[in-house]
Amino acid sequence: MKKKITILFFIKTLFVYHLVAQEIHFSQFYENPLTMNPAQTAWYDGNLRVNCMYRTQWRAVDKQPYQTISLSVEKQLHLYDHTYGFGAQIMRDESGYVGLIQNKCIVSGAFALHVNGHRLSGGVELGLVNKSTDIQKYTYDQQYDMGGDNVFNRDYATGEVDGKQLFHASVNAGVMWKKRLFYNYVAEAGVSLFNINTPYESLYGMELENTKQPLRIAVQMGGTLETGKKIHLRPNILYMRQKKATDFLVGANVDYLYDKNLTLFGGTLFRYGMEKNYDASVWILGATYKRISVSASYDINVSSLRTATHNRGAFEVSLTYLSPTWKSSKVQIPCERI
Repeated sequence: MKKKITILFFIKTLFVYHLVAQEIHFSQFYENPLTMNPAQTAWYDGNLRVNCMYRTQWRAVDKQPYQTISLSVEKQLHLYDHTYGFGAQIMRDESGYVGLIQNKCIVSGAFALHVNGHRLSGGVELGLVNKSTDIQKYTYDQQYDMGGDNVFNRDYATGEVDGKQLFHASVNAGVMWKKRLFYNYVAEAGVSLFNINTPYESLYGMELENTKQPLRIAVQMGGTLETGKKIHLRPNILYMRQKKATDFLVGANVDYLYDKNLTLFGGTLFRYGMEKNYDASVWILGATYKRISVSASYDINVSSLRTATHNRGAFEVSLTYLSPTWKSSKVQIPCERI
């Protein structure tokens, strides 16, 4: 019975178009800004930011779960009231039993300035993508013998040719905006474009229209609402679209400032496919102690796939270190001595 459910899961993965499985993404997307918008490079109050994230999912339907790991480093430089941000990120994503592996190495840069109370930022990103898979781990029609004692026989010839590893560049860009709208609310929003160069992705080197990596657009909104001296609300909204695939997350985290060194937080996000049904709820817990933040989340699957997953989705953990800013708060004006 479990084998049947697993087969049905992979059929759904291949043919349901709104399942975003080709792009690396995290539920705690706000903890990994370089994957969301190049303009968010060094978009923080501090000097150096280091983040590591790990995500695993679909263990309920496959012995080998889907796993993603990311490591990023960002650095700020200041000149007058302008901020220059530089970042680098490496990611590895492995999709289940068939071992579809995706490696990414990304460098990004951003420029931010203040204009009449608005903070504006623009950024670009250049990445190198490598993808590979083990074709021997797949199953094919030729390996099924409906008239024999064994319905499936892996020793049967498939007639398939092994694919090669592929490499291509990826160009991304985005803009960000931030402003204090009220005395207790700071809002921010951004728009980004990924795969601007629409690279070809084929393990067989085919440069066809349907092997182009389609353009992906991401729209992100958030902010901080100070509801009291110790309670802050951080809403988060993310909308992504790639061809006919959509991903929409909405929710919020609540921060509790326990003391000057420790902040506890928790929250939830709800994931939808804009043209399909409700997909999952994400539950988040975390803490920030001085300059180190750690958080964990779990996705509860409630889509039609729950028959196979038993509502089990993804587990995700994030670890971040943010060093204090080196930007001087004082301005020295030279003057002549008498």
